[in-house]
Amino acid sequence: MKRILLFILSISLLPACQEKTYDYSFSEDGIGGEGWPVWGEYLIVNEAWQVPVGNLPGGTVDNIPVGSQSGLGRKPIPETLRARWFSYRNQTFFEVTVAIPEAKQAQIKQWLKQYPTDRYLHELAVGFAGQGELQAWWTIFCKAIDCPKDQPKTDHFELTPRTTAVMAEGDPNQYYNTTRELIGEGSIPASVLDLVPVMENPPDEHQYDDILDIVPKE
Repeated sequence: MKRILLFILSISLLPACQEKTYDYSFSEDGIGGEGWPVWGEYLIVNEAWQVPVGNLPGGTVDNIPVGSQSGLGRKPIPETLRARWFSYRNQTFFEVTVAIPEAKQAQIKQWLKQYPTDRYLHELAVGFAGQGELQAWWTIFCKAIDCPKDQPKTDHFELTPRTTAVMAEGDPNQYYNTTRELIGEGSIPASVLDLVPVMENPPDEHQYDDILDIVPKE
């Protein structure tokens, strides 16, 4: 009988032990400036779930990311961010893990109370720099028709400063085609061709004639 009572008691305590979740979304973009597009391989929050990233433009140097947006349902407050990305401009992979200070986590919770989610969109914004840096913000946007006049329509605060990543191992050849496309459209300089490794099994030699024809010759 005691075992049954203990089992019932343990079940009743489970909800109290579960981590509280909140309704917010995500946005990712480049923060390296014009000519620094990246491919975000992954962004993992709290070592628990992965946010879609993918191809990101360079963006401006100091912008708050809005390029790629996604919603993953209710989630706990972000505590850590782990990311890996590839810089087309310098043909380099980067990895970094950053911790969001407890004071910033508390500010997120305070904003969720101050700006209720039925009126405001809350968003974790993460910026990737082709030069090898990552930064994060918390942003809000009033989505209601009758936004409160005594509160801002949009606002944000910094979650992490711009943090330097470490160079990581990786094969740039997997981005061979896209790198040449970006060179052809002028998104990155033609000098990047000198950094592209020689492929053991390159594509057809005429596949990129139309792209290379418009690359300025020295």
